Amino acid sequence: MTDQTAPATDPQIDADGVSPDSGASGTPEADIGSQRVNKEARYRVERNEARTERDALAERVQRMQRTEVERVAGEHLAQAGDLFTLSGKDLAEYLTESGDVDTAKVSTDVAALLAERPGLRKSAPAFDPTQGTGGPPKPMAPTPSWGTMFQTGTPSVPQFHR
Repeated sequence: MTDQTAPATDPQIDADGVSPDSGASGTPEADIGSQRVNKEARYRVERNEARTERDALAERVQRMQRTEVERVAGEHLAQAGDLFTLSGKDLAEYLTESGDVDTAKVSTDVAALLAERPGLRKSAPAFDPTQGTGGPPKPMAPTPSWGTMFQTGTPSVPQFHR
């Protein structure tokens, strides 16, 4: 008599339950290898995305640092970008070792640039505050009223010139 409850053991089925002729990839090593390749590909994609994000953030910090240098230079220069153009220095020369803007270096170079070219200085407003105000107010003629109309001797109606 055979026991129907015991599992049938087939020498063709491996420990993972995969039969060589079942259409699966075959050995478990091949499955593990493809999983490893998939993991490695995923890690490469993540690495490349992280590098792209890092580069974008570094560029953003560099723009902010340049803007800060131009803000400090713009306190004395009419065009703050002239500092980079005329001094021939780049952003790295105005940064400390920790990456902060060294305002003393910026101020020193701005002072040297203004000593050579004083026309680059930020000037006072380019208008004359005395212009357009009309000067002091002129005394106004007395306003005609009903009482002055009935007075005799001087005409109270304003005379217009033609």
